[in-house]
Amino acid sequence: MGALKKPVLVLNKLWMPIRVVEAIRAFTLLFAEKAYVVNVSDFSVCDWDQWCLSNVEEGDVMIQTTSMPIKIPEVIVLSQYDKIPKKGMKLTKRNIFIRDSFTCQYTGEKVNTKNADIDHVIPKSRGGKTSWDNLVVCSKTINRMKANKTPQEAGLQLLKKPCKPPPQIIYIDPRMDMPESWNKFIAKKV
Repeated sequence: MGALKKPVLVLNKLWMPIRVVEAIRAFTLLFAEKAYVVNVSDFSVCDWDQWCLSNVEEGDVMIQTTSMPIKIPEVIVLSQYDKIPKKGMKLTKRNIFIRDSFTCQYTGEKVNTKNADIDHVIPKSRGGKTSWDNLVVCSKTINRMKANKTPQEAGLQLLKKPCKPPPQIIYIDPRMDMPESWNKFIAKKV
């Protein structure tokens, strides 16, 4: 992954995490004076000019410009936006995998998008809806075995009841190499 693709945590003006963007987008917000870099060691902030002049240390992820290296920030805070996103997470296959932590909801086995499917707990042919509370990650083996049955008919039990994620929680792909500094802003998922 190139340095400009590195994930950066975005906080709103109230210092609440609202999304993750690629470093290139973070740089755009900084340069346009719409955000500040958060120094996570002391929670101070600095603008674009200050950040460009900050020292790059060994081990820092950075880009090399024609005149100097610039460190990739881990966290930025927006200067104007103080809203809390209310629309919530969109119902997509990827987001169900994230919600379910890439784990088969019948066996607890860690899976990926190649060896797992999205299962309708109540099959569509039996009136099951395509909704947050009826879709779960399921290994392909278990999904084939379950076929057109309910979990009870197939002798399966869900590890947890599926539900729509609350809108105020930011969800991070568990496969992402999340910087330790983000733990100061993101509550761990229980």
